[in-house]
Amino acid sequence: MSYDLAVWEGERPADDKSARRSFNDLYDRYLDGEIEEPPSERITAHVAGAS
Repeated sequence: MSYDLAVWEGERPADDKSARRSFNDLYDRYLDGEIEEPPSERITAHVAGAS
């Protein structure tokens, strides 16, 4: 079993369907695509605090 975990920064999606669509779009663009963009400072701080 596996799962993907994401940290969201921004407005909360209106519903589960919108959230899933946003997640899939971002996943395809940044993890399956060729775009390399570092995480924001807030996300970096969150991840550092979670470990």
